[in-house]
Amino acid sequence: MARPKSPLVWILLAVGGACAFCCTGTLGLMALGLFAGGDSATPGAPGAVSRAQGGSPGEPGGFAFDAPPGWKTQQDGRFLLEWEDRGDTLGVEALRLPALPGLDDAEGRLAKLWQERIGADWNDVKPNPLVMRRFVANGARAFFTAAAVRAKNNDRTFRVSLYLVEAGDRLEPLVFIQSFMTPGGLGEAMSASFSWNTSYVRVEEALKGVRGSPVGLPLVDDAEVVGHFVYGSSSATQWVNTYTGGTSMTAVSYSVDYTFGADREFQYKFAGASGQVGAMKFGSDDDQGTWSVKHDVLTLTGAKRTRRYLLIGAARSPEGKRTLYLMPEHPGWSLAPGAIGQNGELYVAVD
Repeated sequence: MARPKSPLVWILLAVGGACAFCCTGTLGLMALGLFAGGDSATPGAPGAVSRAQGGSPGEPGGFAFDAPPGWKTQQDGRFLLEWEDRGDTLGVEALRLPALPGLDDAEGRLAKLWQERIGADWNDVKPNPLVMRRFVANGARAFFTAAAVRAKNNDRTFRVSLYLVEAGDRLEPLVFIQSFMTPGGLGEAMSASFSWNTSYVRVEEALKGVRGSPVGLPLVDDAEVVGHFVYGSSSATQWVNTYTGGTSMTAVSYSVDYTFGADREFQYKFAGASGQVGAMKFGSDDDQGTWSVKHDVLTLTGAKRTRRYLLIGAARSPEGKRTLYLMPEHPGWSLAPGAIGQNGELYVAVD
């Protein structure tokens, strides 16, 4: 039995829609504590946004951030882009925080910076954020997390992303703030949640101007892949017949079990059930073969089929367990908020 998709997709969309009522955003442009502090002559300070000192992009110590054309530079070094979209105003803001010396424990340091700096200026900042990884424009590595938060001074909502880009012997923090504003503010919180994927396109455009160093390092080390990992999902929906008042419930539940060996062999097991409660259909599947990682893609060449996953993380869970955050292959792989939230699968090590 293949992994159930259609029922689960609709359930995930329903869950995502419910979450959207809690997490929505709008650009602030206020001089909150996040924008304050730092000598503009200090590498990594907000006033040194366009290009950091200490080397050329791609070389040891090199870092650069060149905003795309059309972005306006603010007096304190921030970049801002705003545009009209069907009567609403969308925006993206970019700024840098002071550099962090050293490259060790990037995930832990990003979580700490997220809680201390982002948490100081915004409400609804959850501790222990899920840390993801990606390559920036020239192939240097970056660690990042993102969430919808609310401004403390006016309770309006924003989507904030925090990146730590490797740059020689330090980590360069970048912050992106996505915004949404509608005339009169009526229904703004709910409407903003549907704008994140739209404004995120401009974030990706800005990331094309980000270059760090060194380049050519693997996004995920082999040692982080090796192990026994499990991912599972379970959702249920209750239905009410408006004519008879009768109720029924449907459910989708499945688990995926991967064992990745140091010899690059893998084993795959799947078990799942879906359908109306009391009459659910069960199925299972298994496979084995070899695994490989190239750039940011994990390829599993099995005896039955080939599977490909986009690697988007390998951080430790709050409980200290190793994880692999994977996105199954599908047309238009994307790191947009909706794509990650709907398609990301967090595998937790059981060894």
